[in-house]
Amino acid sequence: MVAEMLRKGTEVLYISTSRQLSDIRENFRRHGLDTSPFETNDRLVLSDAFTFKTGRQSTEKYHFPSLNIADISLISSKSLDQWAPGSVRLFENVSEVVEASDEKSFLKFYRTWISRFVTKGRIVIDGFVRGVHSDALYTSVMTSADGVFELRTEEIEGQMENTLRARAFKGAPVDTTKHILRVAEDLSVSLEATKRKSQL
Repeated sequence: MVAEMLRKGTEVLYISTSRQLSDIRENFRRHGLDTSPFETNDRLVLSDAFTFKTGRQSTEKYHFPSLNIADISLISSKSLDQWAPGSVRLFENVSEVVEASDEKSFLKFYRTWISRFVTKGRIVIDGFVRGVHSDALYTSVMTSADGVFELRTEEIEGQMENTLRARAFKGAPVDTTKHILRVAEDLSVSLEATKRKSQL
């Protein structure tokens, strides 16, 4: 998904909470995309929110010292103006920010954080893990979102598949059919309806 955005000229801020940025760059490289030109002019900003969890200090240009709300707020305030309309911020796992705080404080911070970024047409894609927070938190987050999508790994006809389903989309009817997520060698993404697969 990020590769397609970059190829179409979209500026992307990608915040990784699950792996080293070197692994992400290598994954792109294996599929034919060199991130260096995009990172040189900040069309792609890879931000390291993983290394501090290992007890080491990140050597990356952009990194988080913690997932504390105060630190994130300070970093976001400093970098906000550089993002043009249409740019995308992708945060792998915001649930880790919730875990570093309490839910009430997080929700107060999150509403402000989101509203400041989406001003002027910026786009936010945030990942949350289901089943680890209260129902009230999920409801509040979904209410503030323009679209809600569910990504799962599950067994379908004896094979483990990544599936994607739209749960809600403001202002338009939504197809809630579950789709299998396919990623090609060039990192292009396609969707295959699961019911179509079952008819083959």
